[in-house]
Amino acid sequence: MKLKRLDIVQFRNLQHLSLEVGERFNIIYGRNAQGKTNLLESVYLLGAFKSFRLAKNADLIRWGDAGSTVRGLVERGGVTREIMITIERHAKKAAVDRKQVVRAADFFGTLNVVLFTADEMSMAKGQPEGRRRYLDRAVFSGDPAYLSRYHDYGRILKHRNSLLKGGDLSSLDVWSDRLADAGARLAACRTGYIAAVRGFLRDYYRQIAGDGEQVDVRYRPHGVTLEGTVPADTERLLEALRRTAREEQRFGSTLVGPHRDDVEFLLNGRPLRQHASQGQQRSFLLALKMAEIEYLHARFGDPPVLLLDDISSELDRERNRNLMEFLGRNEMQVFLTTTNLDNIMLDGMTHYRTFRIHDGKVVQ
Repeated sequence: MKLKRLDIVQFRNLQHLSLEVGERFNIIYGRNAQGKTNLLESVYLLGAFKSFRLAKNADLIRWGDAGSTVRGLVERGGVTREIMITIERHAKKAAVDRKQVVRAADFFGTLNVVLFTADEMSMAKGQPEGRRRYLDRAVFSGDPAYLSRYHDYGRILKHRNSLLKGGDLSSLDVWSDRLADAGARLAACRTGYIAAVRGFLRDYYRQIAGDGEQVDVRYRPHGVTLEGTVPADTERLLEALRRTAREEQRFGSTLVGPHRDDVEFLLNGRPLRQHASQGQQRSFLLALKMAEIEYLHARFGDPPVLLLDDISSELDRERNRNLMEFLGRNEMQVFLTTTNLDNIMLDGMTHYRTFRIHDGKVVQ
């Protein structure tokens, strides 16, 4: 799977770019706030139909313009397809091979992307929300149907919370049933993904840090113990909702469910955030991202396109070398940003192109 060409019109500060991209490494460099991350975001949009910055449509359109477009030519299995995203202030539309997409299944999977940002390097010590966001993005990359389950749960949760805040509890039981069922299905997808990548994570951490340490990742439901099967976990979530009913009415909010769950990172059986050095945390997160790539490669038969946003500045020289060696062994296409080419270990790297971005334009 390779992106062959990228055309951008009025996307954020990128007025008009047409790039013939390299099959392996594409290095986008320049000073801060010139448009490097915007270019990565456009590629992510072609794969995920959404921004990784949680941006509104209006934020994706160049100031003063009515709309923007991102177009990509993707080659997979010897077949080239065109993806085009059209963005207006109140709508986004997708077309594949110039036919408007109606069903999600007709869009997702044409281009698989994995994102690794500098912000994720603080995930180990950050709030649960950041780890949930990572997990949901990773699950979605391997299972596009997960997006509808995620939105179903969010819609039910929003309605149930409005009942709690308004004090009208006449239909609360009905919405509790729906929430428990949707929550159990969401949690099953999350735990299934973690089980699938756990072995990859351990292997890659061992390659980075040696044999002296053991790592693990676990799903931590908030306020309830789950078994991993939808019928049983639906009942467990319902029981937890009944148990916290009085507190929920007092706070006007749902207190248990996947929206409050966490992902626990472990080093030698102890929480990574409390018992690991900064270097160990970064090694763990690097191994976790490698595991995600390996999982997607195994699932789809092709490696995904990898987007690295200023990661080199967050990793020391040894971990940068580990990352570049991993990427060199995997025949995947990579887009990475940096403020300076000196930050990228180009020694031994072949088949790469560099693009210098200045004020939203490619000037070199």
